[in-house]
Amino acid sequence: MALVFFLIMIAAGGIAVDMMRYEMKRAQIQSTLDSAVLASAGAPYGSDHRAIIEDYFRVANMTDYLAAEKEGEIVVTVNSASVTANADMTMDTYLMKLSGIKELRTTGGSTAVRKVPKLEVVLVLDVSGSMGSNSKLVNLKKAAKEFVTSLLNGSEPGNTVISIVPFSWSVSPSVATFEALAVDRKHEFSTCIRFKANDHSHASLATGNSGFSSGQPLDQMIYTALYGNFDEFSGSESSSDYRSCYANDYMEILPFSVSETELHAKIDSLQASGNTSGNQGMIWGAALLDPSFRQITDDLIAAGEVASSQAAIPSNYGTAETLKVAVVMGDGQNTTSYFFSNGGQWRGQNSDLYEVKSQKRVFKYAYRKNKKDKISYDQSKCSNNSWECVYESSGEIESAFYLHDNYGDNRYYNTEEGEYLSSSDWDDLQDSDEFVSMRRLDWEEAWGYMSPYYYYQVTGDPNAYYDYYYYDRLDGSEKDTRMKASCTATKNEGVVVFSIGFEIDQGGTAEQVLKNCASSENHYFRAEGININDAFSAIASNVVNLRLTQ
Repeated sequence: MALVFFLIMIAAGGIAVDMMRYEMKRAQIQSTLDSAVLASAGAPYGSDHRAIIEDYFRVANMTDYLAAEKEGEIVVTVNSASVTANADMTMDTYLMKLSGIKELRTTGGSTAVRKVPKLEVVLVLDVSGSMGSNSKLVNLKKAAKEFVTSLLNGSEPGNTVISIVPFSWSVSPSVATFEALAVDRKHEFSTCIRFKANDHSHASLATGNSGFSSGQPLDQMIYTALYGNFDEFSGSESSSDYRSCYANDYMEILPFSVSETELHAKIDSLQASGNTSGNQGMIWGAALLDPSFRQITDDLIAAGEVASSQAAIPSNYGTAETLKVAVVMGDGQNTTSYFFSNGGQWRGQNSDLYEVKSQKRVFKYAYRKNKKDKISYDQSKCSNNSWECVYESSGEIESAFYLHDNYGDNRYYNTEEGEYLSSSDWDDLQDSDEFVSMRRLDWEEAWGYMSPYYYYQVTGDPNAYYDYYYYDRLDGSEKDTRMKASCTATKNEGVVVFSIGFEIDQGGTAEQVLKNCASSENHYFRAEGININDAFSAIASNVVNLRLTQ
């Protein structure tokens, strides 16, 4: 009996030892599986996710236990990750062999699923004139397009929404955006907005419906140029860089796009011109991520500029599984912009520019006064006071602009013909048979046709030029302050801001402003030449990592 009990005890002890070995190994395998799939699921988009799992098993000396990968076990996109791995083990027993059990076998599996957030991105891109040098714009376009593609291609359709905000002297919203805002409209030339300092203290646009505006409408920026010929701001190379605002399609904001084709086309269309107003770029970039902009989104959908699927964009701050990101690229310091003094002599009604409409008329016949039935087809009768001539309109109504020189000789300058009319000739012009109408323009409209320097050349009056150039300037330092305020306002709402300094002086003002704008120094990138592609690639990887940790 003692021998029997001894053998039973030996067998039981053997089972316990083998089971303990088995359980320790099984737990180790499962722990390695769990750690490996979590690391793999959390790796940056584009990593070799299977290799990460294999590395974990190699380090744990358990490579032989890892099962081969099966189709569908690893599915990773920019905004989701599902990683599965399996392992199996066969262990020889020690004392359990006495009971006829020679092997213990186990299998294990683990799956890590990371549901990453939807993504709202705005690219705020410097397209000032300096971007046209050293192939900078060419390199930017390539890098920006690859950035867009990397985010969209790995995302479920509609889950990544990207806006593009080009800036130089100013930023040009689309007509539909402009019309949806509460703006004190003064002219029809462009859609740029002039913002006040306190407009940068919050992320939303201070529209007339905004709680930040006290019901006051936004101020439409005057469209003009520092230099240039009459009605030739965009055609004159010397004046185009000095335009206060750009009405060209390539300068317009592209809001809330999910189309790679559309975004690439927008990036390809960008052109370099003008000086730098990063404050303008940032206030629009912040606004396009602010939930209050949804009231504008509705109008953009109605106008066909935005897909109806984007009705809920921009989403509310703090929305679960939604990440808002701004990427700001600049290649230099903010520079001075010029404005006419509000309420001054060169604003408001009754400018010195007149539009005269005329229409050619063809002689039809003449009749003798008081004897209308006596008709003559001799046009020379028109010079006889006894005869009245009848004319028939011919051709289209034509417009001509005349600039009144009331600073000097009280003459009227025909901007097309380049000739002056005396005051008496001006009166005769309005009495001519071809005269249709005359309109005196408001100053805000007049400056859309002429620059203050052109006005000075024609009239000899330098005061408009002095007013525009000297008295209401917005210099680079003030722009830096306003840009910082917009960056801070959007960061305070949880927006992640990355910035890129493209071929700028290390440690200079431009770099400091961009660093201050970024969410941290680690969110700022320097770039030179084609290396701007590396900066955008690094940001794309950072965005993916941020999404995986939401």
